Amino acid sequence: MIGIGAWVFSAGLLYAGVLLKLVQQWAADPTYSHGFVVAPIALFLVWQQRDRLRRTTSRPSGFGLVVIVVSLAIYVLGSLGAELFLTRISLLGVIAGTVLYVFGSQYLRVLAFPLAFLVFMIPLPAIVFDRATVSLQLVASRMGEELLRAADVPVLRDGNILTLPAITLEVNDACSGIRSLMALLSVAALVGYFSDVPPWQRVLLTCAALPIAIVLNGVRIAATGLAASRFGPVAASGAIHATSGWIVFMLALAAVWLLEKTLGSRVRRAARRRLETA
Repeated sequence: MIGIGAWVFSAGLLYAGVLLKLVQQWAADPTYSHGFVVAPIALFLVWQQRDRLRRTTSRPSGFGLVVIVVSLAIYVLGSLGAELFLTRISLLGVIAGTVLYVFGSQYLRVLAFPLAFLVFMIPLPAIVFDRATVSLQLVASRMGEELLRAADVPVLRDGNILTLPAITLEVNDACSGIRSLMALLSVAALVGYFSDVPPWQRVLLTCAALPIAIVLNGVRIAATGLAASRFGPVAASGAIHATSGWIVFMLALAAVWLLEKTLGSRVRRAARRRLETA
């Protein structure tokens, strides 16, 4: 226990600066403000597995040292290259390697999802985030344009700018849907974790959050343009615009929940049929 305590203390000192900058980014960037709740949720998931962990046989694995060394090497590379993503992701590798080295692979298997869930608290690399944001902007603009045309609203699109008779809408970073997407992915992963569907369907449920968020954001852009055409530019700004974002996010959550219920009901029906034919 003394050795484990010393190792935890050393790791804490090593990653103190990394964690401080991470928390500062959560506080400053609304896209990753959900990071504040990710770690507590992961700890709760670990606590839920406490009985299973007690029943699990501890078989320390030397391979854990390899994982730790590789993770620390990634930390060094990230520090030398001023790449925050690498230094942050290396922390998860150090945690996983420590569990593997001290307790063994069976413990790591039990804790796999809580550890993997911590990925959602780590911001994407800037180059990945910027490209994703631009892509989502263009997709949302294109969908908004098509939906507005279907509603007989004259619209001219130039990249991520929609020109309507009453207003010009710019689908900027905040309107790209990237903020709600990051939070929605983490919620979808949690829903899949607690679902009784097969593992591949849990992965499908998490991945489905991406098209759901994209489609609903396109609908939001079109609805904003339609409202601005009918009621004036005030309908596309201020509290109304912010409220529409929350409404879309809640609709996305509802869509994920309905998908989980649909997949779960199919699994339960298949199980009943197997019991009836047995």
